[in-house]
Amino acid sequence: MKKITLLIDGENKDFTVPFINGMVWRKFIEMKARMDMDNLDPEEVDELVDLVVFAYGGKFSREQVYMGVPQDKVLLTIDELFAPSDSPDEEGNGKK
Repeated sequence: MKKITLLIDGENKDFTVPFINGMVWRKFIEMKARMDMDNLDPEEVDELVDLVVFAYGGKFSREQVYMGVPQDKVLLTIDELFAPSDSPDEEGNGKK
């Protein structure tokens, strides 16, 4: 399960998805191939934030991500989207 917490209207709001699907992962790999991840321009950061919005099914907007995440956590939030899960999912994947 992946979760993002955004500050919206003065409240922390949690959004979850059961997993990051293959289409989101593919778009991320495509972006990484053409971007210098150590020297992103504003439009590239917008693209990556839009991918976060897409990954969560459009339950929030790009602006809500920018406004709801501290500036020093924006790129970390994107990175965490693709970090491996710490626990197996409900279907038992990862268990013998």
